Amino acid sequence: MVIVPGYLPPISFFKKIINSESIYLCKSTSYQKQTYRNRCIISTSNGIQKLTIPIKHNLKNKSYTNTQIYNESNWQKNHWRAIKSAYNSSPFFEYYVDDFYPFYKKKYKFLYDYNYEMLTHIFKLTELNIIIKNSGKTSDYTEINELLNPKREREEFKSYSQVFVNKNGFQSDLSIVDLIFNLGPETNEYLNSI
Repeated sequence: MVIVPGYLPPISFFKKIINSESIYLCKSTSYQKQTYRNRCIISTSNGIQKLTIPIKHNLKNKSYTNTQIYNESNWQKNHWRAIKSAYNSSPFFEYYVDDFYPFYKKKYKFLYDYNYEMLTHIFKLTELNIIIKNSGKTSDYTEINELLNPKREREEFKSYSQVFVNKNGFQSDLSIVDLIFNLGPETNEYLNSI
């Protein structure tokens, strides 16, 4: 299966890859605007919030691996503040806070590198024993890349405990961080059950 790493991908992304022994990360694809390559969705006290990593627009080179993050903005500080506010009272936030915080301190030049490192770290945290390999072939894409399109309808999954469920109802197919901070070590079991 060939995929493109996204920013804190939705649960549906992990559902598709959970039973794979290995995945290939496509490095030769073009950057596409308005995808989960640079955005994710979390649940806050006010409902759904989209977090978007700002990028530098370069008309000459549109490859994903060369897409640069616009670090002159305070996006990391703002994203971390939003994540902390949304999940600070979740059952496993304190347990995983030190695993995610470094991604909001270290400056990354390229979006692909940031997403790759975050994805491999999430695999370790959730004990997903999937081997990641690099591929340069865009022709090997599978339908999973459609999962990086936030305009598609979010999938409905069985409910689990969420911080703001009493206020907002259960929100399905959010970023994987929602599952990690709410279910902790049971994240892998949940992914295998959907």
